[in-house]
Amino acid sequence: MDVEEFEADALIAKLKAARTGRNDTNGGGTQAALTLRERFRRAMFFQEVAVRPNFEFGYWETTLKRWRDQGLPEHVVDEASAYEYFGIENWVMVPVNLGPTAVCEHKVLEEDEEHQVYRDSMGCVAEINKKGDKSIPHFLDFPIKDRASWEPFKKALDPDDPSRYERIEEALPDLAAATMPVGVPGGSLAGTPRNLCGFERIAVLPYEDPDLFREIVDTFGHCIVTVLERVLPLIQVDFCMGWEDICFNGGPIIHPAVYSEVIGPWYRRIADLLVRHGCCVYTTDTDGNIMPLVDVFVDNGLNTMFPVEVHGGSDPCALREKYGRRVRLWGGFDKMALLKSRQAIDDELDRLLPYVEQGAFLPGVDHRVQADVPLDHYKHYLDRKRELFHVGGEPKY
Repeated sequence: MDVEEFEADALIAKLKAARTGRNDTNGGGTQAALTLRERFRRAMFFQEVAVRPNFEFGYWETTLKRWRDQGLPEHVVDEASAYEYFGIENWVMVPVNLGPTAVCEHKVLEEDEEHQVYRDSMGCVAEINKKGDKSIPHFLDFPIKDRASWEPFKKALDPDDPSRYERIEEALPDLAAATMPVGVPGGSLAGTPRNLCGFERIAVLPYEDPDLFREIVDTFGHCIVTVLERVLPLIQVDFCMGWEDICFNGGPIIHPAVYSEVIGPWYRRIADLLVRHGCCVYTTDTDGNIMPLVDVFVDNGLNTMFPVEVHGGSDPCALREKYGRRVRLWGGFDKMALLKSRQAIDDELDRLLPYVEQGAFLPGVDHRVQADVPLDHYKHYLDRKRELFHVGGEPKY
């Protein structure tokens, strides 16, 4: 069954009745009375909503530190306090692990005043800066090189490992009562394998050892589906968000035909499972140029594109033009406009406006806000976003 077959109002009423024990069919009462969770549901089903959800994607670690020199209050020290100060809304996730568990201990291998080389709990060896802006780790070695080195990860992907579920029972009462959207992780079928194999290895593995490539994907997929089969009956969720980061500015690391043949069917299994449990918004966090993969995503039930990184080659407007209501959008504001000027910010928001007004488009910066973005530019972006898109949240500045 495709998500489009669901009648949004009936689904919302059913979920409300399940939570409250009453047959409420008015879609949550007046618009003013809607919770953020209800506003999210309406927005993502192309329904009218007076106040759209106001979601963002966070900040570089050094961004808030630099902004304090530009007038950001001292108490704003992390994403949570920044969201409260800037009036940004948020969601909550079911605390379950769908990825590999640790295969070794985290260990520092080398260190001096400038750099640290470490081996993480997955066996990846990387170097990071200790001073100034923390860089993305420079990876030096990866654990999966062949079939023999893949073997330890089979046990690490055992869906019966109790550590995957240890936080759920305690979280269930708060999740059931949440007024924010409730999401469930969707795992990773390509991104985490890429992290474990390295960029070059994952790119050539489908050709050099297609059986091993398929086995790796299938093992990840089996773990994800099995865990979700156990978790979804416990709590009603509003969306599922996986993680891939499998694209760069030239497109996907793995050829779309291979992606369609090997990975696509697992997306379809996850999507069908979600729909059976009343969840019809399915996305995966994939940066870079996703355009060559969108057919694979949509054809296999992955219907929401996030974060739609414009500078990386993706285009939310082109996606809506091509796919219409088959595609939901989340993100899509070019973060590079924040660096330029207020006029550039206004131009980018104006570009998105007619597509946001079509529905099922939650506009936000298409990745974390960089440290060199002026605080004044960011506040202007948030103010204009509220003015144009009628998003929620009350700023404290």
